[in-house]
Amino acid sequence: HVKGILLFGPPGTGKTLIARQIGKMLNARPPKIINGPEVLNKYVGASEENVRKMFADAEKEYKEKGDESGLHIIIFDELDAVCKQRGSGAGGGTGVGDSVVNQLLTKLDGVDQLNNILLIGMTNRKDMIDEALLRPGRLEVQLEIGLPDEDGRKEILMIHTNKMRENDIMDDSVDVQALAAQTKNYSGAEIAGVVKAA
Repeated sequence: HVKGILLFGPPGTGKTLIARQIGKMLNARPPKIINGPEVLNKYVGASEENVRKMFADAEKEYKEKGDESGLHIIIFDELDAVCKQRGSGAGGGTGVGDSVVNQLLTKLDGVDQLNNILLIGMTNRKDMIDEALLRPGRLEVQLEIGLPDEDGRKEILMIHTNKMRENDIMDDSVDVQALAAQTKNYSGAEIAGVVKAA
């Protein structure tokens, strides 16, 4: 099975929501959600240890049950913060980012590889991710999550104004279609913010 997915696109477009839904659809264990910058640690070896801890539950179950093990999903937000091109000085110029990338590669397809994991990486900057992570067998499925088009914005507005309409709080003069047209280049999160502000 695919071991890794990379979701990339602007902030506020629903990458985390999509990652969680993937886990539900695959009937996986509850996902572990890790924020990239939280993995980095100024102490030697601590960042690598943080990466090992992410995989500990999956590793334990895989040793006990082998291919009968349940699927463990690790959602890695802001992947670009720790998995920049090796040699670029990610992680404060100490080479910590390099060793974090190496740790991830080992778990995905190296000597310690696990067949019961799905790593979902998320980033706003795909161009900054180490190329080695994007090869087949690693974060091989790459999906761009872009800004919604006008129909998408209308759907988002309908979802976020649903309670207002149900409770007759929303004025009849509000034209959701016109609002959708006026919110070009807005992310889903920004549209939700517009509704909350109203």
